[in-house]
Amino acid sequence: MKKLNKNYVIEAILVAVAVVAIYSIVQVNVPLTSAAVSGVDIGSSVCIYLNNQPIGPCTHNAMMDGGRDFVKTLIGNWSGGGNPVKYIALGNGSSAESPTSQTTLNLEIGDCGLTRAEGAYASVNVGNWSLSKQFTVAGCAGGNIVVSTTALFNNSATGMMFAGKNFSNNVTLMNGDQLNITWYIWVT
Repeated sequence: MKKLNKNYVIEAILVAVAVVAIYSIVQVNVPLTSAAVSGVDIGSSVCIYLNNQPIGPCTHNAMMDGGRDFVKTLIGNWSGGGNPVKYIALGNGSSAESPTSQTTLNLEIGDCGLTRAEGAYASVNVGNWSLSKQFTVAGCAGGNIVVSTTALFNNSATGMMFAGKNFSNNVTLMNGDQLNITWYIWVT
C-alpha cells in the first residue's frame, strides 16, 4: 500500500478551507425557487385496496398547478374563505398526473356507487393527515367497471383538482366490490 504524501493532504485541506472562507465572505445571489429554499415541502401518496387487499404499493401522486396555487393562497394570502380539499374522485381515463395544468379528472366516474365523495379526515401526526373513502359498487348492470385514476378536489361536484394519481394497474370492479382509496398528505 502506497502512503499519501503529507504535502498533498495539507494542500487539499488548505484549498478546502480557502473555498469555504471565500464562499462565506462573498454573498451569492440565489433566486428563491423550490430547489433553493428548504424548510417547507408538501407531499402525498395514495394507497388503493380492492376488497381490503392492496392492489399495489402506496405511491406518490402529482400535484396539479391548481393545488400548488391553492396551498400558496392558504399560506400566503388566506382570508378565511375557500373549501377544504377533502373530496375523492375516481376515473377511468389515461392520466390523472399529467399535464399538471388539468383541472378535471379525465373520464371521472359518476355512477355505480363510485361518484366523487367526501373522504374521512384523520390526523396522523404533526403536519400529516389522511383522507380515506371506501367506495362500494352498486346498481351497475354487468359490472366490469374499470377504474384507473383518482384525484382530490375541494368540491363535491366541480371545484379545484388538487392532486391526481394513476393506478399502477387498472382495477375492474363488479357489483358489491369495495375499493378503498387513502390519500396521505404531509407538510414538512
